[in-house]
Amino acid sequence: MFRNKFLFHYNVKIIFLGLILILTCFSFCFDYVIADNRSIEDLYFDGVQFLESNKYEQAMNIFREILNINPNHPQAHFQIGEIYRLTDETEKAKIYYKNAINLKANYLSAYYNLGLVELELEEYSHALQSFKETIRIDPDFSDAHYSLGLTYFKTGNINLAINSFEQALQLTPDDYHSHYGLGLCYKEIGEFEQAIQSLNKALKIKPDYGPAFHELGLIYKDLERYSEAIVALERAAHYLPEEADQIHFQIAKIYQKLENTNQAIESFKKAVQNNEELIDAHYYLGWLHNKDGQFEKAIESYQKVIELDPDYPNVYYNLGWTYNETNQYQEAVKAFENVIEKTPDDADAYYALGWTYQKLEDYENAKTAFQEAIRIDPDYAYAHYGLGITFLILEKRNQALEEYKILKELDQEIADQLFNQIYP
Repeated sequence: MFRNKFLFHYNVKIIFLGLILILTCFSFCFDYVIADNRSIEDLYFDGVQFLESNKYEQAMNIFREILNINPNHPQAHFQIGEIYRLTDETEKAKIYYKNAINLKANYLSAYYNLGLVELELEEYSHALQSFKETIRIDPDFSDAHYSLGLTYFKTGNINLAINSFEQALQLTPDDYHSHYGLGLCYKEIGEFEQAIQSLNKALKIKPDYGPAFHELGLIYKDLERYSEAIVALERAAHYLPEEADQIHFQIAKIYQKLENTNQAIESFKKAVQNNEELIDAHYYLGWLHNKDGQFEKAIESYQKVIELDPDYPNVYYNLGWTYNETNQYQEAVKAFENVIEKTPDDADAYYALGWTYQKLEDYENAKTAFQEAIRIDPDYAYAHYGLGITFLILEKRNQALEEYKILKELDQEIADQLFNQIYP
């Protein structure tokens, strides 16, 4: 009897403990689910905070942790796409934006940002579809209309681009990007005054918008309104420091066209100050310094070109003539021989070499060089003249007279100059 009573109480105790254990487990599981839900929200909030602070690695770790807990979390896929887009891993960004769209119908931001990535990748047909879907979801999304217009512009559909930019401006009249886009469109179709108006509207809204100044400058340049072009391009260079080298180069070319050598030189100098490897600017600096009589500076500029690109067209040829201007004839010979080595059929190089050998009083080599120039180009009048003078110096008057006879058929004025040397 005692044993049975004991067993009864023991069994009751066991049952009671079992019930407590079951309830505890249930409570634990229930609390875990609630806590898990809260932790995803908290994790997501933390991830967004990291992303907004440009702490991409920390943000990525958090959003991946969320996907480990819930692989079908559309916002986490979207935010990973954002991280990849912001870190220029655009192909990966596309994957995660598409994941987000597959998990969440009508995901506006995912469609729009997918379009931005596709536009950057020049996948224009896909970008058009993404922006159109964005507008289908929200017809009043002005940025989507702008981006659609930009995509149409990239594909050459100018009328559709204009329509999209105008739609964006109906929704957001102070959208300077869309005014700028209209400016590009009107420039493309040759409506320059409308382009100028649109670009100026963009600048009225955003006075430091460098791209609008740049386009204005290029339009004024095409219209030969050079003073306005220079002012606009100078402003563009100020607001677009990463493009200042090319912009100053454009300004220099305008000054060069205006035959303002000093200002052209200063602008080319600014170009190379912003980019020491801008070869064209160094080359034109050499050419202008030569024209301005600053031969040592010209030589320095040409040597910089050769340092950057030994095969740059005409640089050795120009360098050779500049050496001649400073009486550095041996250096000039080397420069012209370099031209001939690269382009063996360059008659001008042989003529220049002959002229230089004359200065060195090396008349046999001068004769050979002039003859090579004539072999390449039989009608090269100055080479015949140089050869005739060389024959005179070598006391071969009859051969000089033969060159005069040839010159009579090519250029009477040059022929007369040689004749006057033969018969002073």
